[in-house]
Amino acid sequence: MNSRILVVGAGAVGGYFGARMASAGHDVTFLVRPRRHAQLLAEGLSLRSTIGDATISPTMVTAQDITAPYDIVLLSVKAYSLDAAMDDFSPAVGPATRIIPLLNGMLHLDLLTERFGQNAVMGGTCFIVSKLDKEGRIIQSGPLPRLSFGEMSGQEIAQARQIEKAFSSPGFETICSQHIVQDMWNKWILLASLGSICCLMRGTVGEIAEQPHGTDFTCAVIRECAAIATAEGHGPDAKTIDDTTRLLCKNGSPLTSSMFRDLSQGAPVEAHQIIGDLVARARKHGLETPLLDLTNLNLRVYELQRRQRATA
Repeated sequence: MNSRILVVGAGAVGGYFGARMASAGHDVTFLVRPRRHAQLLAEGLSLRSTIGDATISPTMVTAQDITAPYDIVLLSVKAYSLDAAMDDFSPAVGPATRIIPLLNGMLHLDLLTERFGQNAVMGGTCFIVSKLDKEGRIIQSGPLPRLSFGEMSGQEIAQARQIEKAFSSPGFETICSQHIVQDMWNKWILLASLGSICCLMRGTVGEIAEQPHGTDFTCAVIRECAAIATAEGHGPDAKTIDDTTRLLCKNGSPLTSSMFRDLSQGAPVEAHQIIGDLVARARKHGLETPLLDLTNLNLRVYELQRRQRATA
């Protein structure tokens, strides 16, 4: 029998992976808010992708429609929306449900475990370049997306392999990882470094790299992030550092962080989850991180200004 999968969110990430799984015949339901529900009901869930376009008529529920547990909850919301999302999908979590979050940073693991118990929560991460356009379509570019998950203990458990089969679909690579916590830290180093350089310099990777000492600045940010990960017991290996440095120091690269794109549009940002939590961990270990501190201050001022505009 097919595993019943609830995808929380039908945005640029959850919408992409969920649509690919649904197209492959998996039992996928999307938990959406009323506005997105109406849009998808009228127009379908559309992908415009380098892997191939697709449009599906998704199976959807809103929070009040959930009447029974699901086997798997794939959680793909912004970190600042986690509290509301947990309230929405909590009726879908039963004794055997596994929750796989694709959020950034690590703070969400503690919150999910506190709410649903350690046995319910797995580690997860993904690599995908995607966004929603003005029509609500998912625009995916770049290489083949990848979705990784696994037991945080690192143990090989049969249920994880069953989930791998439940996810496997054309359009993305599925990886059942035995080192998912390190995978999540490696991605956090990448995201925090990319977010810091783009938000501080207000530019793309290529624009920063092409300036005098631009790559020196980028490498210094990467070193700060890696030092925190190492102090936390999850230091990256040499290949991870080399790959991250090569990606973030590439001349001509149009790459920017989603945090910078959100900031440029005056939208909420995952400042605390991606940067603030790293800074707090650095303080705990007595590490000096002047560039991350500057990024954190920059984003805190931005968030203050957003709150002030909202109440004006």
